Amino acid sequence: MYYEIEDELGNVSTLQLKQRVAEEQTEPPKEGDLAPLFYLRNEDGFPVTSLTNASPDSELRSILDLVKFKPLVLSFYCNCWGSYAPKHLEGIKALAPQVEALGGQLLILTNESQKEIERIGRKLDAGVPIYHDKNYNVARSYGVYSETSPIWDRIAGISEEVFTPSLFVLGRDRRVGYAFIDENFDNVPDIKTILKAVYDGR
Repeated sequence: MYYEIEDELGNVSTLQLKQRVAEEQTEPPKEGDLAPLFYLRNEDGFPVTSLTNASPDSELRSILDLVKFKPLVLSFYCNCWGSYAPKHLEGIKALAPQVEALGGQLLILTNESQKEIERIGRKLDAGVPIYHDKNYNVARSYGVYSETSPIWDRIAGISEEVFTPSLFVLGRDRRVGYAFIDENFDNVPDIKTILKAVYDGR
């Protein structure tokens, strides 16, 4: 495809636009599926995700380590969701102590900067670990991020590449006990179902 640009002097330049190569989007895991594997590590003091364990960091932990003793509630979150973001964060804040009381744990993955992650942590005030999902790798493996089907293309008010609001409950067997994916930004996770999945996943 060619695109012509004319400057103030009337000079016309022709640019060839490369077509975006369509990637095959991963389907999100459903209830009963084995959750995709990922790792958590520190990169220069910044908590980030990784899809490989090739790291000298002794603090490297995998999802297997996380669910070994406690079910895990995994939430993908982004400040750039506009008015949807604070509601989602408030829901997580209310959910955190209930999950902990049932013997579970909560983890947030975001695409925000280190400074923003610190701000989110202060807003939550719940001791929930927050990791930067480097290059959207984990979100992509969970089917909640795709460059070829961007959210800004279909949801008004969002102008960045972000992942879909989503939350998964993973049992100690790494099986998904509950999956919430809000494609249209018009829903909220079901708290009772989340807590039941945490209880059942112990």
